[in-house]
Amino acid sequence: MPKESCPAGGPLGTHSAWLDWSAPQDRLELVGLLYGGASVLVQHDGEPLLGRVRGMRSGASITSMSTVMGLTASLLEELDLCPGLRVLDVGTGAGVTAAVAYQVCGDQGVVTLDRYRRLTDAAAARLADLGFRPEVVCGSGEQGVPGREFDRIFVSYTVGNHPD
Repeated sequence: MPKESCPAGGPLGTHSAWLDWSAPQDRLELVGLLYGGASVLVQHDGEPLLGRVRGMRSGASITSMSTVMGLTASLLEELDLCPGLRVLDVGTGAGVTAAVAYQVCGDQGVVTLDRYRRLTDAAAARLADLGFRPEVVCGSGEQGVPGREFDRIFVSYTVGNHPD
């Protein structure tokens, strides 16, 4: 997760500051958020994630959230991941799903896709810091990765509109 990825206090959308993993005074609240069954805000529209300064945020729309960790874990269990599987993670977000798939399936065949360049850049950097190097693609979830086949597909992104 990006260092300053979690809103501090208040209902979603009303927070005024961000919690920081590198700040010891924030860790207890961060752990509570991550394990307390809440989704975690990752990005506001247009906001860079790499090198983001701790502090106030205002305006814009929420463009990425990390799904409740317990739900993500349950859904990943349903995929029955094992070494060697080709996995597509649609909706990179913080990169949690890609990290798990890479850890379980190995260093070949894991692709994570998100429509926001700043999210894919940040996820690629954070995953590389952990020693994980899945293929990180900036593109449309609806389009997938043309010409590629996958054994498992995990989709966790917001659909902007849907047909009637």
